[in-house]
Amino acid sequence: MRKRPSISYPSSSLGAHNQSGAVLIVVLFVLILIMIVGTIAVRQSTTDLKVATADQVNKLLFQANDAALMKVEKEDRILSERRGNVDTLKGYMSATQREGHEVNFCVRPRSTRLFSILEISELNKDSALLTDKNNGYCDPSNDDDYVSEGRVITQMTFVRPTVTEDAGIFYKEVEGTLSNDFEKPETGGNVTIECTSFVGYVTSIIPALSQAPLGNTGTSMNDTTTIAGCLKKPRTGVDTVDTCLTALGVPFQTQQQTYLNQPVGVECVSGS
Repeated sequence: MRKRPSISYPSSSLGAHNQSGAVLIVVLFVLILIMIVGTIAVRQSTTDLKVATADQVNKLLFQANDAALMKVEKEDRILSERRGNVDTLKGYMSATQREGHEVNFCVRPRSTRLFSILEISELNKDSALLTDKNNGYCDPSNDDDYVSEGRVITQMTFVRPTVTEDAGIFYKEVEGTLSNDFEKPETGGNVTIECTSFVGYVTSIIPALSQAPLGNTGTSMNDTTTIAGCLKKPRTGVDTVDTCLTALGVPFQTQQQTYLNQPVGVECVSGS
């Protein structure tokens, strides 16, 4: 009997294909997870960097402001002891004609004195710039007006408030003196000694961390598109230095300090 030749068929590869497809899906899933984790890590590190940078900027600005306040107070104290109230910040701001005025000057590290009447910009009661006192605003385009290794501009402003009727008759009175409402004796007796106060502002900015144009000393006081224009804005009102810098996106920090000029040997009734 003749035997029929046996025919062998190749085994099916369907199972192998299924396994390969499953492995491919797993690999793709792992890759997607890696991409997601990597993206999250990059975003987190970017956020941490921004937070760290913001913290460093705030510390740098605070240190610049604090150094300026300490320096101007120390300078004024030393000069007051040597010269009395002649050509000092306290004496200048306490003068009667300064009432309602605003005095600005730039913290220039190369200047021998922080406050000098030759290097100030002064606004009167009507916020008009005095033509003979217009040399105090910081110039962002001038390297000599930068502190902290040439990165920070610091400008100081001192404002003498205008006395209103709401302040009362004892606004500038001191203990042991006569009020202006009482008749002074013709001979002898005490006389009224004024206690004056003024407010100091110090603003430090880092122009390099913004896209705002710098401007220069020739920039108009009405300009709101440059850093130099913002530094010429008044300290009180609606359109101020701070609001202008905020609108331009310039990193800055402002500190405020109130000063009382108290005559030696007397005690002010009001601290305002």
